[in-house]
Formats: sequence, structure tokens, C-alpha cells
Amino acid sequence: MQITNCAYQLVDTNQGQVLIAECVTSSKVLAIYFVNGDLSDQMEELHSAYPTVSFVEGEPTQTQEIVRAINTLDCTVPISFLQKSSSTFAMNVYNFIRRIPKGETRSYSQVAAAIGNPDAFRAVAGACARNNLAYIVPCHRVIGSTGNLSGYRWGTDKKRQLLRAEGVELTFRAM
Repeated sequence: MQITNCAYQLVDTNQGQVLIAECVTSSKVLAIYFVNGDLSDQMEELHSAYPTVSFVEGEPTQTQEIVRAINTLDCTVPISFLQKSSSTFAMNVYNFIRRIPKGETRSYSQVAAAIGNPDAFRAVAGACARNNLAYIVPCHRVIGSTGNLSGYRWGTDKKRQLLRAEGVELTFRAM
């Protein structure tokens, strides 16, 4: 599918501001980014990810569903979206992560083993870092094997906030 025009909108949620970008012709969401400070940083990232796409401020058709998903902490709300990654490995990672229940976590190693690549925990972390759909693909539920939060595309403070909102008790264990 050729994507040329997208509408984007900055919206408030219970978990902070979110930038939503959606393809105008297909109504598929291309990006959901938590906004860390200046919107221009997120827009620059969006233009970098989709250099041939024209982004115009508007109202994506799925804004209400996305806000509801984030406000109710329910990533299973039906949303039509496109993942940026086209690799089979990354898609397997995202599909597995979408099945992690709210209030639970998995380690990068557990995700790697679950998708049949037990040694690929660093590649799982890389796929999480490239996730373009904040909260809808709940990469915040993937943590280090010792219980540490490791990294998160939108910062470990945001990861901690989301996990606590979902009722996860965070404990760090030294190895």
C-alpha cells in the first residue's frame, strides 16, 4: 500500500499526551507516540520514519478508540493499524507482546523463547525499541530478566508509570 497523506493529532490521555498519525486513504494508524516534551521531536521522528508521507494536522478517524484504549488501559480495543516493521521476526515479537495480559510482564528472554528464538533477546529489545504503536503494542510489558525496566522508547519513567497503572508490582532482583 502506497501511503502519501496522513492526518495527525495531539491528544490528552490519562497517561499523558499522545501523537496519533493515520493514513487518510486507508484510515490505518501509522503511529502512536507518547509525547516527551516538545512535539517537534516527535514530528521529526515521524517524518524520519515516513519521509515520503505528507503529514497534515487533522483528526484521525480512530482517535476516540485510541484514547479509550489508553485511558482504560485496554490494548485490545480494536484499532486498524500498520506496523512500521516488515520483518517476520519483529512481527512475531509484536504479535506475542499483544497477548501479554494487562498487569503481567515478560522478560526479553521469555519473549525470544516464546517465538522460537531463545538466543534472540537482544533482537526482541531492538524490535521493542522500534515499535511505532505506543500502548497498542504494549512493549512496556517487556522487562529485563532481573526485573529491571531496562529501556523503553518513551523513557523508563513512562514505562514505570504504565506498568504501575496496570497494577504491576515492580521488583528488581540482582543476579
